[in-house]
Amino acid sequence: MTPSCHAKAVLHSASGKVALGAVLGRGGEGAVYEIPSKPNVVAKIYHKPVDSEKVAKLEALASMKTDGLLLLTAWPTEVLRSANGDACGFIMPRVTACKDIHTLYNPRSRKSEFPQADWRFLIRASANTARAFAELHSFNCVIGDVNPGGIAVSEQATVRLIDCDSLQIYAGKRLFACEVGTPLFTPPELQNSKSFRGLVRTANHDNFGLAVVIFQLLFMGRHPFAGRFLGPGDMGIEKAIAEFRFAYGANAKSFLMEPPPGVPPLISVSPPIVQLIERAFSRDGVNGSRPTAKQWIAALETLETQLKKCSAIGSHYYFNGLPGCPWCRFEAATGAILFAASSHALPGSSSFFDLTAAWARIIAVESPGAAPPEPSRISFGTLKPSDEAAALGRFAFGKAFGIIFVIVVGIALLSALPGAWLLWIIGGIGLISSIAQSNPNRQKVLEFATKHRTAEAHYRTIKQRWDRDAGDQGFRAKLSDLEATKQKWRDLPAVRQQRYQQLQREREKQQLQRFLEKFAIDHASIPGIGASRKAVLESFNIETAFDVTHRMRVPGFGPALTEKLMDWRRSLEQRFVFDPTKGIDPRDIAVLDKDISDQRQRLEQALAAGPGELIQIRNQAVTQRKVLESQLTDAYRLMLQAEADMNAAKR
Repeated sequence: MTPSCHAKAVLHSASGKVALGAVLGRGGEGAVYEIPSKPNVVAKIYHKPVDSEKVAKLEALASMKTDGLLLLTAWPTEVLRSANGDACGFIMPRVTACKDIHTLYNPRSRKSEFPQADWRFLIRASANTARAFAELHSFNCVIGDVNPGGIAVSEQATVRLIDCDSLQIYAGKRLFACEVGTPLFTPPELQNSKSFRGLVRTANHDNFGLAVVIFQLLFMGRHPFAGRFLGPGDMGIEKAIAEFRFAYGANAKSFLMEPPPGVPPLISVSPPIVQLIERAFSRDGVNGSRPTAKQWIAALETLETQLKKCSAIGSHYYFNGLPGCPWCRFEAATGAILFAASSHALPGSSSFFDLTAAWARIIAVESPGAAPPEPSRISFGTLKPSDEAAALGRFAFGKAFGIIFVIVVGIALLSALPGAWLLWIIGGIGLISSIAQSNPNRQKVLEFATKHRTAEAHYRTIKQRWDRDAGDQGFRAKLSDLEATKQKWRDLPAVRQQRYQQLQREREKQQLQRFLEKFAIDHASIPGIGASRKAVLESFNIETAFDVTHRMRVPGFGPALTEKLMDWRRSLEQRFVFDPTKGIDPRDIAVLDKDISDQRQRLEQALAAGPGELIQIRNQAVTQRKVLESQLTDAYRLMLQAEADMNAAKR
């Protein structure tokens, strides 16, 4: 801090004297003080003397203020000077009841910092973030250093941009550049810049950072370039950005990338949002085609009108064009609870669901009964073979008679002339062979056999459909499933009690978990674990000290880095002290009751839907009987006819 700009100092602005109050926060560049006489504004005072370039920029910013900018940003409104006239800071609107947007898109911190937030809230916050960007861009301002620390969000999902003194602005023809940047939100074309000093940024550069923030909001804090690299070596996020290796995109495989396990696929959002994301992270985006903030606003507002409430978990909302809830699958795959924004009745307190009445409606549905008997040979009698088959049979009979005649004549001649027995035998065999092979309709006989096999196969196919669809097996299976569901509903209080007792036994384990969860990796100082590696850890659900284990499988984290993380965790564990006087953590009870309530809701919905599903199965069986009965009869008749023809032709 400059010597004359200390706490409780009286400074000067264009509107008069300003007395500083208590310190509200400190950062690397300066500290923020309250102004007791002006509760709606605060003062930012720099730690170091301000050079003339910075003073000119602050004066230019103050001259540009508008109502729109003041609503969406912490915009500098007046330059503050010490008694000797040196600039040392500025006045800006006071941003209250807002938190770092990182605490919103990170699932673990969201549950405590934004307990009422669901996916609708995240979409709204994304749209409001885009609105703030759009407002700045409309004044030809560029944020430059896009990062979560510069975006604050309220419990109403409204957004304010802070650290506005670092923006890139134009004052007339004079350019005041943004001389800092955050690599994880810096576009590919600027990744290899050695310094941001004097670098001219554009709104298209901002649009990349905006897309990253929106992606993290919509996809549970995952960085779009923090995936699993399928090639050799390590792939840090900055390198992946520079090489356009978007881990979730349609071309991810060609870039040897794939998303972290368990993360919802890109199609979990609406197709227009998918298209904007793909454009934002493609090579073409370098040429100015990244989605603008206004384009994001329009697409996100539309998405919010296309949401569907999950039938299983009330706090889950998802795009109504999907076949099922992606957040249920995410929670099942990762074990994480994404949203706590739903009130849950305590187990056993459900007074609106009458199990007896629900079950009475189920068993009142009449079964379709067993399928009617299948056709039999008796019902068709003896079928007459076709004329063609009968003719072939008569020809075969004539051959047989000729062979018998030759044999009889041969025996007679052999008796009359025994000396010529060898000649008679040779001649007889030749004549019999000639008769046996003289059938010109041999191919026709084979065709009848083929027709029989085809008819038999067709009948078997229809018969399988009849057995599957025309009987009551499906009805009985569904009824059995509903009986199991009824029993699970009855067992819920006992299940809840068992799990509560387990929590009671594991209080020390739960206290240790809560203790370790207080230490976020993002704010920790761990040797060799910088911002890029921290983002990778978050994308693989490693967010706090509690998540750090030897079982971690994270790209780029071999034994050495893993051991550094474990050392950090162990150092924290040494500080933990178990308090046996404490009961079960209320948050653990809340999680238990939420899970039991979710199970109850799913079971009750299944039982409520049971009668309709049974009726549908019954009606389908009756319909299939009508459809298949004639087909089965016709197929059986055709098979018997083919059998009669084949037998007749082979005589």
